[in-house]
Amino acid sequence: MKLLKMTILLMGIGLLPTAQALADKPCSVQALAGHWVFATGIGRQALGAPFPPGKDITAVGVMAITKDGNFSGHFDATVQDSFFLPGNAYTGSMTINPDCTGTVTFTTSVGTTRLDSIVVVSRSEILGMSQDPLNLWTYQVRRISSKPADDDDD
Repeated sequence: MKLLKMTILLMGIGLLPTAQALADKPCSVQALAGHWVFATGIGRQALGAPFPPGKDITAVGVMAITKDGNFSGHFDATVQDSFFLPGNAYTGSMTINPDCTGTVTFTTSVGTTRLDSIVVVSRSEILGMSQDPLNLWTYQVRRISSKPADDDDD
């Protein structure tokens, strides 16, 4: 039994450089291709009509990212004391730096355009925030499928 435990321990130690090499791979848009879901925290908005000024907003939705960094999806949003906005479409693109930071730019069917900063936490999680000081947002994005969005028509 001691020999088995020692063998397992030595194998684990031997695999550490391989695991570290995988962890140290630079981030890329191609690695993020697939299907994702997201949820925002409660954000403050100043989007203009039809949004009432100074009301909090929150949203949940889905996103499909292609290997070239383009994405599309839809979301539902709720504006504090005002209204619920279901099924809003959006399209955009992202850039990812080797250090796992990046930006996303997108336009919604409601007519808003955003530029956000993102951090790739892992191949299955992204954190983001709005760069617009009038519209404070944070959100968490989680992968639900690794199938690249480019392959959806196959």
